[in-house]
Amino acid sequence: MPAPRRGRSLRRMDRRVRTVAGAVGSAVALAFAWRVAPFAQHYGDASWRTEPTPMPMEPPPPEAYAAFAAPAIASIAAVVAGILLLHRRPLPGFLLGVAGLVVHGAFGGPSFGGFVPALVLSLGLLRARGLNRAAAWLPLLLVALWATWWDAPGLGLTDWRMWSSIGTQFAWVLIPTLLVALAIGRRQTRAREQAEAVERAASEERLRLAREIHDVVGHSLSMISLQSGVALRVLDADPGQARTSLEAIRTSSKDALAELRHTLGAFRGDDAGPLAPAPSLAAVPALVDEVRAGGVRVDLAPLPDATGIGAAAQAAAYRVVQEALTNAIRHAPGTLVAVAAERTPHGLDITVTNPLAPQAHPGPEGGGLRGMRERVGALGGTLVAGPEGDRFLVRAHLPTRERP
Repeated sequence: MPAPRRGRSLRRMDRRVRTVAGAVGSAVALAFAWRVAPFAQHYGDASWRTEPTPMPMEPPPPEAYAAFAAPAIASIAAVVAGILLLHRRPLPGFLLGVAGLVVHGAFGGPSFGGFVPALVLSLGLLRARGLNRAAAWLPLLLVALWATWWDAPGLGLTDWRMWSSIGTQFAWVLIPTLLVALAIGRRQTRAREQAEAVERAASEERLRLAREIHDVVGHSLSMISLQSGVALRVLDADPGQARTSLEAIRTSSKDALAELRHTLGAFRGDDAGPLAPAPSLAAVPALVDEVRAGGVRVDLAPLPDATGIGAAAQAAAYRVVQEALTNAIRHAPGTLVAVAAERTPHGLDITVTNPLAPQAHPGPEGGGLRGMRERVGALGGTLVAGPEGDRFLVRAHLPTRERP
């Protein structure tokens, strides 16, 4: 049996055991209360006198018990049936149990036996309907408890002993109910917080996957578009150059497909094979050469030593350069793109600039820039991207030490 199904079966069995135990305990408590009811009925208010009075040794006559047989059976059956029904039909089961308590109070006389089924009914309704919905019906249960004492022999409505007995039973029912309600509330709060944490983690994973796919596919498609344009232009005049461009397209598509497969495999947790190494600062020259092969002019300043720069920061630096080059190819074709990286006392600065296209106008921030900003921000860095004078500037600051 799978673990989740086995866990559900165990919880269901545990719930049934608790329900049956509550029903049996309630039946025993009520049966005892009905057992002593004929004494109070037969001997009047002797047990309520303040002065010491010896209890009679002889039991009441058989006819005294016979008079209680029908209401006793009815009340016990109603309470037990109501408790057993609580799980499937909470409100009808609760009302049936309360009806049994009312019968007990109307015919059985005062006793403390009613608090046991009252507590079981209260906790059962609480677990089935929750505190807010159960609170609307709990006063009805308290009224049923009060009904067992309002006509106690020898006690009036102003007698402190009656209200003390009622208050005691109310406390025995309400205090455990409130404690269980608090425990359920804390458990529900923890479950809700855990669910929210899982959802946040899943959302972050989706965003990270979207960024990775955008970076891989977006750049590769831009290079394929660039190389195919070159191939079409020189197809007749320079077949050799056209062939070179087509080979570059084939290489770009194969590399993109392989990197995409590895990216998806990493997110799925597949162990099909070793993952490709994460891009680093040392891979930026190869990236620039690939773009230059498509006819884009790129000025790459000497890169600093990457010693001491974390792998995540180097991968983010590579992706920033990659996305900035992709945007320059797409929005400012034919311009000179300048790429520079500089070590600072506090981190690594990446700067990519290109002249604005003659008719370029700033639009809403696209997914690529937004992904860059999220990637850099996740490492505690900052990113600025937008027009600055007559050029478009992308500047990222990345901490050299990874967050703990």
